[in-house]
Amino acid sequence: MTELDLSPLDRHEKIALSWSGGKDSTAVLHMLRHELHRITVMHVDTGDLLPEMRDQVRLFEDAIPNLVRIDTNVAAWNIEHGLPTDLLPHSAHPVGRMMGEHRIMLASRYDCCGANLMMPLYQRVLDDGFTLLIRGTKRADMKQLPAQSGQAPDGVELFYPLLDWSHADVFAYLRENGIPLPRLYDVMVNAPECARCTAWWREGRAAYLAQHYPALARDYQARLKVVAEEIGPSIDALAGELNAGL
Repeated sequence: MTELDLSPLDRHEKIALSWSGGKDSTAVLHMLRHELHRITVMHVDTGDLLPEMRDQVRLFEDAIPNLVRIDTNVAAWNIEHGLPTDLLPHSAHPVGRMMGEHRIMLASRYDCCGANLMMPLYQRVLDDGFTLLIRGTKRADMKQLPAQSGQAPDGVELFYPLLDWSHADVFAYLRENGIPLPRLYDVMVNAPECARCTAWWREGRAAYLAQHYPALARDYQARLKVVAEEIGPSIDALAGELNAGL
């Protein structure tokens, strides 16, 4: 971990920071605490945040001079477009829907995240004329970054202060600076953006909700069963093909 290079900030007059309340964006928020007078902090609430993540946002909001809240409605989006899933069967494709193959509408996890998290914030950045967008994105988060720090798609330069940090680096930084984290980080590396999201199956959501939020856990399990009902026939067909070829 090296000293933060603030030169990207000096090139811009309108600067936005994407802050979810999670560990990475909170680390960036703290790193830039002396610069917040010239930064607009943007927070997206999908309407389905974990209670402890709402508490985390409240913990910091009074210290943020320029906070913009962007409210979306993931529940309404799911009704219109379907629950998100990590496995999208042919029946959920627009063509499959046109041919009446689906029983239950499903959507790609990236479509849901894009519509309810990423694009509302990015569109606000564009609409309000910001020219620098700061994110807590790290190379450790994914195999390949969709956009690089320093690139300027749509005239908005991207700045990732944590680009080469590991998850352990972020946790260490927060501990060293006495920054509290929600209890979910005792068992998770990243905080779920939506409490009852039916995608992102490797986050360990079911066990965590069952332990701490039984009512949410029951609702989550009911949603998963809906997803499984639509996916099941395709999984069965795949298994049949695999077994027939033995």
